[in-house]
Amino acid sequence: MQLARDMRRNMAQGNMMLGTFVVELRTPAVARILQQHGFHFMLVDTEHGCFDPDVVAQHIQAGKRWGVCPLVRVPGPDRTEIKRVLDAGAEGVMVPMCQTLEEVGQAVESSKYPPLGLRGAHFTRPHTEFANPADMGEYMAAANEALLTIIQIETLPAAEKVEEIAALPGVDMLYMGPGDLSIAMGIPGQIAHREVMEVVQRMGEACRRHGKLCGCHFADPAVLPELKRLGVQFAGYGAVIRMLQSGVQSMAASAHHALQGV
Repeated sequence: MQLARDMRRNMAQGNMMLGTFVVELRTPAVARILQQHGFHFMLVDTEHGCFDPDVVAQHIQAGKRWGVCPLVRVPGPDRTEIKRVLDAGAEGVMVPMCQTLEEVGQAVESSKYPPLGLRGAHFTRPHTEFANPADMGEYMAAANEALLTIIQIETLPAAEKVEEIAALPGVDMLYMGPGDLSIAMGIPGQIAHREVMEVVQRMGEACRRHGKLCGCHFADPAVLPELKRLGVQFAGYGAVIRMLQSGVQSMAASAHHALQGV
């Protein structure tokens, strides 16, 4: 959990953590490339990605190897999926599409050890490097403190409950999903719309009041200063697959341009 601890410390010092989502791409080289370009975290996406558990585990271990904090966006608050990725070494989980406080509570129960939650204990797994902790209680308390349980705010019911969600023990971060929220608001794709940004502002204020972290997705870096002003400390930049598409587009255009007139 050292990478999650390092990010927490950096955010407490006023630094914004920058990361992105990993979907479709299966090579563990992704983590190395992100590390080479200054990304702090990677979110392996099993909500929208067709990854089998072995590929997820490989991404997690690659993130640890290269110092890019490996987090996983799971499909929902289901205990089975959350347990699997945490035991594989993920340093946090992001839970999407939460609409009720009961669903948020289930995400906490599934990701935190007792007394905060009901996560089962199996210590000869990758998350402990296959070594039993000397003191089980001390290990579980430290894991609860470091691990990031992230709740996405991307539905109207969740947007209306940011204060209550931020107040729940065991929730570490609220993370705005502006794409889905803009759809729910009837302004699809307008992720910098005033109404969306108002939710970001309320979320940031609620996180400050309750000592929680505040995160947000973005597609255009020009919005980052405004997000930081609103309290965002953790920012997810698109997805690696889109970066690949952008790079291919740019390099292909350069090659075709060079061939013009030859």
